[in-house]
Amino acid sequence: MGSRPHRSRWSLVHALLAGALALVGLALVGPQQASASASGQVYVIHGLVGQKLAVYVDGKKVCDTTKVKTVVGPLRLAAGKHLVQLRRGSKVVTSGSFTVTSGSSTDLVAHPLADAAMAPQVTAYRNDLSAVAPGKVRLAVAHTASAPPADIRVDGKVLFSNVANGEGLTVVVPAKTYSVDIVPNASPSGVILGPVSLALKAGTLTRVFAIGEVSNKTMDAVVQVLPIREVGAAAPSRVATGDGGQAATAFVGAGNPLPLAGGAALAAGAALAAGLAIALGWSRRQRRAARRMAG
Repeated sequence: MGSRPHRSRWSLVHALLAGALALVGLALVGPQQASASASGQVYVIHGLVGQKLAVYVDGKKVCDTTKVKTVVGPLRLAAGKHLVQLRRGSKVVTSGSFTVTSGSSTDLVAHPLADAAMAPQVTAYRNDLSAVAPGKVRLAVAHTASAPPADIRVDGKVLFSNVANGEGLTVVVPAKTYSVDIVPNASPSGVILGPVSLALKAGTLTRVFAIGEVSNKTMDAVVQVLPIREVGAAAPSRVATGDGGQAATAFVGAGNPLPLAGGAALAAGAALAAGLAIALGWSRRQRRAARRMAG
């Protein structure tokens, strides 16, 4: 009879420990399984004038003999690191690694550097698909041309200033038709590109990539539009502009780390601690009761 409380006590402790450890196991295994099935969208943008190139991702051809200004995608890729290549025949013209995270949308732009004599590169730009206010559009502009740092003017006013090759900026503006041109930084003459009439539709992310080379007068632009949600009240009428370009969200090869699965692990840890505390408290109460009965 005296051994039953002891056996019951440790049976309860064992059960609580088993449950808590099972929760820990789920916290550790669950996120890994989720990340294995997670994916993001990728667009490959051909910005190399005068070249017909095939696009490969992780060694597999996804598009053959694309012309300049071609947008390949959306490609659905699993979360993790990947390799993109643009090839002419068996020759790799440019390539680079990039990272996909769950639910992300990324543009990979193959483009020349400011010095056209240098080998072209691929730059990754993360697309901001968050909602905008009614009647608004998110405008993303990137300098991916063989040209010096430039000012980007909208309706004759400098909206993006001193933007260098590989840099980009994003603003939210009212939806309407704008006149856009690109001029050398701090010089109102010698237009690099434009003016171009750009109709911006509400509820979109409109992406503009300047491509080509100033030296051979092949400057052009790639415009790509993605739908986004319109929510809430109208946004403020004032649009904040920047004084300089900003680097792309993630240059190819840099990559962003995958998020850590901390929340579930912390919850399981808390459950384990709570289970131990309950078990130990129950054990102390049983010992006191047993002493009272013995007395």
